[in-house]
Amino acid sequence: MLVASGVSAAGDLAGTARFLAGKGAASDSKLAEYARTQSYAEYAEQIASSWKQFQQPNLERMRTWWTDRAPAKYSTVFYPFSGPDIGNALVFFPDADSYLMFGLEPPGAIPDLQSMDEEAISSGLNELKASLSTILQVNYFFTKAMEKKLGKGSFNSITGLLMFFLAMSDCEVIGARRIAIGRGGALVEGTTADDSVSGGSHSRIPGVEITFKRNRSKQQTIRYFMVNVADAYLAKSSPDFLPYLKSEGRFVTMIKSASYLMHKEGVAEPAHFEQIRSLILKQSDFVVQDDSGVPLRLFARDAWKLRFHGKYEAPTPEFDKYLQKDLKVETQRNSTGKLSFSYGYAFKEGESNLMTAERAP
Repeated sequence: MLVASGVSAAGDLAGTARFLAGKGAASDSKLAEYARTQSYAEYAEQIASSWKQFQQPNLERMRTWWTDRAPAKYSTVFYPFSGPDIGNALVFFPDADSYLMFGLEPPGAIPDLQSMDEEAISSGLNELKASLSTILQVNYFFTKAMEKKLGKGSFNSITGLLMFFLAMSDCEVIGARRIAIGRGGALVEGTTADDSVSGGSHSRIPGVEITFKRNRSKQQTIRYFMVNVADAYLAKSSPDFLPYLKSEGRFVTMIKSASYLMHKEGVAEPAHFEQIRSLILKQSDFVVQDDSGVPLRLFARDAWKLRFHGKYEAPTPEFDKYLQKDLKVETQRNSTGKLSFSYGYAFKEGESNLMTAERAP
């Protein structure tokens, strides 16, 4: 298990996730005493208030809007450049068997809350609350800020945040373990040595696997990996990542707030992402994305059924060079109407955009 010694039972994992989400602790849990403190009561109140103010109603509006637009069948969800954002994936694709996610941040570890004193728990909860500050207000993480705030062994690790969002989505965490991608794209058991991955030639790709259930239904799996998918890094350090993805078969893809990485081209932008972009176009049966995803011009019209939703005038100022004139024309002509929820960088009400692409039969 991806936990400290003595913290391996599924009940401990479920309890840890609920505790991080401000939902208290079972009466027979070692955390019950701390859950009765004023400090935890204030933390729980702040989390609940922040969640209800923006994130919860936003996700509910997404869920309602998506009801008659979701693909009829899917099993695996691919969410590139996701960080720990499982919450949005659960809204769009609640019934997936597995969710494949990756980012630049290490998976980290689940804190052994049972062995921590009150001061350490208070400090950890404050770290978690700080890391959540942006997504609870605008529905995306700031990548640079996240790199500074996340830790390998603290409450606000990727693993801790995934558990938080699962608990907030009324899911029960039932398992967690270290994993890695080894030679040839094989999924293998992770080790503590993977935490200090060097990034050298043919490095293992560290990850975490979390299993959970929702409303006592089937078991579902999240696999998150720490990997840089820029073409040069894949070739040098992580040549086994794409073979692993290919071995996973067909999937549906969702992209949100992806920093326009797959738009980069030319000598002025040395870090290109053509390989991951190509894999998405070849292996996806359905794509839902904002304008930061795969450029519209790369979706062949005879291969995809495209629909446009929301409003698109231009990217936010920091990404203005990635303006897509063709997307602007399509959205102005064919949008199904403004979106009632926030998705991507244009987070203000009525400003977001989405494109859905369904592979033609």
